Amino acid sequence: MDWEAAFEGPLSRYLESDGRPDSVRVPWPAIEDADRDLADLVLEDPDNGLKGARSALSSLGYINTPVRVYELPERRTYRVGKYGSSALGELIGVTGEVVDVGMVKPCAREAAFECQLCGTLTRVPQSGGDLLEPGQCQGCEQSSAFRFHLGQSEVVDFQRIELQRTDSSMDDPPVEVVFLWEDLCETVSAGDVVTIVGTYDILPDQDEAVLETYLDAVSINKSEQPATVDEVADWKVRKWTFDAVDRLSTAGSSYDTATREVIDTVSDEHGVAEGEIQAALDDLEGGSLISEHRDGRVHITTSSTPTFEPDC
Repeated sequence: MDWEAAFEGPLSRYLESDGRPDSVRVPWPAIEDADRDLADLVLEDPDNGLKGARSALSSLGYINTPVRVYELPERRTYRVGKYGSSALGELIGVTGEVVDVGMVKPCAREAAFECQLCGTLTRVPQSGGDLLEPGQCQGCEQSSAFRFHLGQSEVVDFQRIELQRTDSSMDDPPVEVVFLWEDLCETVSAGDVVTIVGTYDILPDQDEAVLETYLDAVSINKSEQPATVDEVADWKVRKWTFDAVDRLSTAGSSYDTATREVIDTVSDEHGVAEGEIQAALDDLEGGSLISEHRDGRVHITTSSTPTFEPDC
């Protein structure tokens, strides 16, 4: 099933019959129910997946209407800073507190440049950082001087915010830069606790080995719960996860257990998101406390009982 068929069929209930909406909000589970391939594409290649969805909406009369996907599976939802390089380029959900809100400014989402030699227009997608110019003209193929052409560029509202992890047991809690576009601008204020779904990416023009990242927002859901101090701190999740591995391994005959069972156990007992538990498993393996096998099983590799304490 393609996007157009999905919006004409099972996803049609998310389209407004009257007027032109600023965006179309669709929960990810509904996409999965409609077509698993489309749902996987949105998670693994959101740029192309959501571009295809937007194009399909245009064909149905919803011109230039963005698709706001929300309610990702738990394995794709994290607190600020609990995701790594494996998430780059993919769609994830990040929960945190808004701590800084910038001004809404016009931004060239796709900038048009006019070649000063032949006059050919070349369009370059932008990511909210420094203006990216063409490498060469698409007409004369020369690396000549270019002039930014506002009238031929796609200019939309843009807002930069910062999201901070809600537990404050750390002296310097992790912060993630988030880019808001179009109708998402001016929808949050400092102090809001939100889950933002977006593409995790790196900023252009990097000059250090440690890459600066940002979240390119697709949707925003506000939480009714206020931020709390030391809410499910990292060390607690690691302790719960290690204890679960130990307990479940001891119950078996081979002194190992399925990773899936560990995740389900910690999630059921403590209400921790899957992404958090997997991050804890990665931390424990990095500390040589456990080892994960390719067959999806995990076992303890230390003979001593580790001590888990608050992060300093």
